[in-house]
Amino acid sequence: MYILYINDKKKYNIHMKQSNKKLTEKQKRFYDSLKDLMDKKGESPTVAELVSLMKFSSPRAVTQYLEALERKGLIERSRYERRGIRLTDYLNSEPQTVNIPVIASAGCDNVNIFAERNLGDFICVATELLQGVNKDNVVCVKAVGDSMVDAGIQEGDYVLAEVTENVKKNDLVVAIIDSFAVIKKIEFANNAIILNPVSSDPQYKPIIVGKNFRIFGKVIDVIRVQPKGELEIVPLYDPTPSGSQANYEFI
Repeated sequence: MYILYINDKKKYNIHMKQSNKKLTEKQKRFYDSLKDLMDKKGESPTVAELVSLMKFSSPRAVTQYLEALERKGLIERSRYERRGIRLTDYLNSEPQTVNIPVIASAGCDNVNIFAERNLGDFICVATELLQGVNKDNVVCVKAVGDSMVDAGIQEGDYVLAEVTENVKKNDLVVAIIDSFAVIKKIEFANNAIILNPVSSDPQYKPIIVGKNFRIFGKVIDVIRVQPKGELEIVPLYDPTPSGSQANYEFI
């Protein structure tokens, strides 16, 4: 199992446990519910969501609880973000992690990597890498091939993907063609779907897909294993479209 930790510049708040003891019973119930919700969803709730969850009659009641927790050092808030609540134990303690199954290998060159489920392997990552996506909807595929190197994906990289068909133009996606898995940049043009490589190597050609095709997921992050066994988060490509390519491979 590979384990990825994100180094946090902040130190553990030694006053957190003391502050927790000063909570009233109602504040503690609110805090516990808030923490459980953020553990489950992997993101901060909105005030409206908290009103519904806590069955309060107005947003003001939520604001009062949040102000109390902030004064006692249990949360931090970004006033101008819709989902701006951060638990200080998330910010200051060891990173929260989640195990993501490595379910398949996906080709980054020709369509020659069979999409086989392999639930025997897992990669353990910090929840912040999931970018607010529900962990139950995230899987990992291992990249094979070199047609996505200019997108930051190399052979052997672990690619985190959200299982969804909701993608937009220029997203990096995992697609299934017949029974084969590929990682490409998706484009919608003239009633066609085009899966583009992101490489300056002319041997890699875009694929125009027809039947027997489906979008499996959207790439959200890439993790690379370094020679010494260390893991590195890889910046993804700039989604600005490059020049068009003339040669296409029809599937």
